[in-house]
Amino acid sequence: MGKKTLREIVEELERQKKNRYDITVPSEQLKVVADVGTNTIKISVPQLDEKQSAKLHGITEWTHRQIAEKCKIPKTYYDRMREENKHNLLAYNINSWFPDKEKRLVRVLDNNVRALLSSTYRCIDNYDILYNAMQEFEKIKNDKKIDIDIQRADITDRHLYIKAVSPQLVDEITGQKAKETFKPRDYTFTDKPEFVHGGIIIRNSEVGDGAVVIQPFISVLRCTNGLISDRTLRRIHRGKDLGVGIIEQSDIEKSDETKILEDKALWSRINDLIHRTFNSEIFHKWVDEINEVATIEIPKPTLAVDNIIKHYGLPEKKKDDLLNQFSKEGNTQWGLSMAVTRVAQDLKDYEQQIEWEKVGANILDKKTTEIILKEVEEE
Repeated sequence: MGKKTLREIVEELERQKKNRYDITVPSEQLKVVADVGTNTIKISVPQLDEKQSAKLHGITEWTHRQIAEKCKIPKTYYDRMREENKHNLLAYNINSWFPDKEKRLVRVLDNNVRALLSSTYRCIDNYDILYNAMQEFEKIKNDKKIDIDIQRADITDRHLYIKAVSPQLVDEITGQKAKETFKPRDYTFTDKPEFVHGGIIIRNSEVGDGAVVIQPFISVLRCTNGLISDRTLRRIHRGKDLGVGIIEQSDIEKSDETKILEDKALWSRINDLIHRTFNSEIFHKWVDEINEVATIEIPKPTLAVDNIIKHYGLPEKKKDDLLNQFSKEGNTQWGLSMAVTRVAQDLKDYEQQIEWEKVGANILDKKTTEIILKEVEEE
């Protein structure tokens, strides 16, 4: 799903709630078949009502990855069978190697299996994450008298992302310790300070691709580039064994006392970090850390870009784009970071954009400085 308004995101999440269901079944009852009509493989999922026959569902790309990993089929071989239409062979491999002594939580949306998970997987809904975040943002506005704007919200096949910033959390990148008050203008870092806003990014996955993650976020006013800090709160999606059968929302609402207490503790931790992220002292401290390395000059830009590509596993084909943007930003550590986050904006895959924004923040770390300069000097 591409970039949408907040209202559209809410509407989509509401639509998904109406068009999805979860069922927990023994693994041996999950069978993959080659579907001639669609020229794909589909997975047959038994129904809770024994009078109904098993139903065929499509398989998302994320679920294909999960199946390959669970069956220990090399992904390159798995993909080759799909690409060369060896669907009967692929179905045979999966049915032969899929573990048959486990219960699986099957998550279905729009007639596609979007995830195959452990029966102990704790479902934390994207809708609940978004609703909770908006409530906490309102509390912060009332308590701290600061505005919070949701800069962007996105849904991919694997994640919900929420980016929010406060215009009152403003600081400047100068290479010197930050000041207390600012009057943002359209400055460029080459000759004047670069103004930034503080905020937060919240990530959740309903399909088993990582935990709930909350991270501080910096938005650069001039170009809307983003930096995502490594300071995180994680909550692995793991809970009580779900047994076998359809999982209704009422089952979650009727959780036992231990689970209720665990959920209460989870949301308390999430909300605590949301509030602390919009703490001015924490924000300015992060900016001060950036200012310690921002103006460090990079003597050999080409080698520096090579090192960053190698160190963070960025695609080699993006090297020219990074070098061109680096030359525009100025040959400093801040310039290299801005080059990475600017090129990120042109990536079509939002998941990749997020990863590049993390790299942009990591570049502004003392340890990365040492790595870059040491490797450049060795050349």
